[in-house]
Amino acid sequence: MAKLPLEGIRVIELTTGAAGPTVARVLCEFGAEVIRCETRLRGDGHRGEDPKLWNKKPDFMKLQRGKKSFTVNMQTPKGRDLVKQLLKKSDVLVENFGLGILEKWGLDWPQLKDINPRCVLIRVKGMGCTGPHAADLTYGPNVGNTMGTTYLWNYPGATTATAEPRTQHPDFMGGVTGAFAVVLALIHRKKTGRGQWIDSAQVEIGASLLGPKYLEYSVNHREPQPQGNRSLVAAPYGPYQCSGDDRWCVISVYNDEEWERLAGLLEKAGLRRDAKFATHLQRVRHKQELDNWITSWTKQHDPYEIMEKLQRIGVSAAVVQDVEDQFKRDQQYAATGFLVNLTEPEAGDVVTEGVPIRLSSTPGKVRGLAPLMGEHTHEIARELLGLTDDEIKKLDEEKVLY
Repeated sequence: MAKLPLEGIRVIELTTGAAGPTVARVLCEFGAEVIRCETRLRGDGHRGEDPKLWNKKPDFMKLQRGKKSFTVNMQTPKGRDLVKQLLKKSDVLVENFGLGILEKWGLDWPQLKDINPRCVLIRVKGMGCTGPHAADLTYGPNVGNTMGTTYLWNYPGATTATAEPRTQHPDFMGGVTGAFAVVLALIHRKKTGRGQWIDSAQVEIGASLLGPKYLEYSVNHREPQPQGNRSLVAAPYGPYQCSGDDRWCVISVYNDEEWERLAGLLEKAGLRRDAKFATHLQRVRHKQELDNWITSWTKQHDPYEIMEKLQRIGVSAAVVQDVEDQFKRDQQYAATGFLVNLTEPEAGDVVTEGVPIRLSSTPGKVRGLAPLMGEHTHEIARELLGLTDDEIKKLDEEKVLY
């Protein structure tokens, strides 16, 4: 098999949370060597605070798979110097701490380019590195509030705001786009011999998905409103309750031909259609009555049964799958091998998602397990930093390699 595209690239990771680690993980899956610098003084947000659980947290295993762990105390001058020595021999620094931390360590761009002018630095921040809110501390869910998605995810006429989402879209979008930016900077370096720094603002990456909403406001002079599961161009449209506990199937009908096929199927099941559903406009205007009519049929059936029946007659439908469905019933995942089985040394057998981008000649892959805390510290100190066993022992005793 051909070498992975990023083999020979070394990445130093100084991160917490999910956005920065995702940048480095994507680079790792396509061949980069990633050295995660962390400390036993405290676990990061995904290792957790309890040392007994540092190597057992699912989120950490997902974000850090295939990387190396180098424990170093950045509160000490010797610790900071060791990282600077690593950076002299590396290609990329990924960082997503609060603004000011990297500056305090002497590793922001004006100082890093003196250490290694060929190095690429990416700084992943909720609000970016400039502007009045650059120093604000954020994490994925509350960035969604700032960029406007949680407002739009509400129901029409809702009297309370949408709660903070328990998903981290800005983190993972920022991670993938950040990895893309790093690759662009490496291409530029190949042409010029010079590194550069990347200012990555999660809020702007997320907000870039709202282009139609911005046009609605700036061109049509209308404030975009939450629509819940409604559509202005399709009816019926949305998730419909099925038999079973919290089971749903999404159905969408965009034209009269699809409507006739759906209505004909329900009539064969003994349900009489109402004349007020005769045209597309009437169906949109009478959405609630239409939804009630559809639900009176879907509640009698399993969601997979509904999906298969509707797809056979050319009506768009899909089950709202939970995790168990994805593991046991999703034929697409089974066919592509997207779910990957791993055996972690302390957590045991786990399943994680594979690499969602498949290059024909150099496909990425899950290249290994998440590292145990400090698993590669002595290896890196010896092989990359050239330290002797006595020097390593002394740094251990001084809690520099900690």
